[in-house]
Amino acid sequence: MNLNSVSGLILSPSATEIDIEKVEKRLNTILPISYKALLQASNGVATNEGIIIYGTDDIPERNETWETQDYAPGFISIGDDSGGRVFLMSLCDEEEILMVDSGDMTPDHAELISTNLIQWINKGLRMDIHETSIVDWSENCKIVVVDAQDGALKDLIKIKGILGINIPTSDLLKGSKNLPFVLTEEIPYGKAKKLIEELGDLKVKLEFL
Repeated sequence: MNLNSVSGLILSPSATEIDIEKVEKRLNTILPISYKALLQASNGVATNEGIIIYGTDDIPERNETWETQDYAPGFISIGDDSGGRVFLMSLCDEEEILMVDSGDMTPDHAELISTNLIQWINKGLRMDIHETSIVDWSENCKIVVVDAQDGALKDLIKIKGILGINIPTSDLLKGSKNLPFVLTEEIPYGKAKKLIEELGDLKVKLEFL
């Protein structure tokens, strides 16, 4: 792999087999072949735009911090965009590379970046996705109740509790009968999305604006 021919990459000295084996032992996994090939060519890669592919010094700590094995089993965190979004790579035969928010590591909520790591690197780690359609999960948002079924009040009280929203129950009842209803004006998007989804099926429909 000749990374010197790819413009815009910030390279590092190559990783040794021992470096890679230490990572695999600590994470109790086998790294994808193409990712190991990258590490042996450059132990970590970055771009001037802030895209980072982790080297062996960072892989264990980042995966433990993001709790990748818990929230995205079958994937490993291989980098981030320096803005709160993490790159996940499939540990299966497919070279699926996804981008998720660090506040919600669920692959179901991810954007597909590439299906070929080497090809993505050869393109300079370019982000060929529609950036305008991606929500900045680290930013605050407004939560609006747009639909409420029978029993919605009980779910709204649950949501109020887990998000720490300071609103009287009487206002929740009134709002659920006068839709759309603003539940909160300002709350971190990633945190709210993750905590609400952990509640499972709800009798309310919410929009995050």
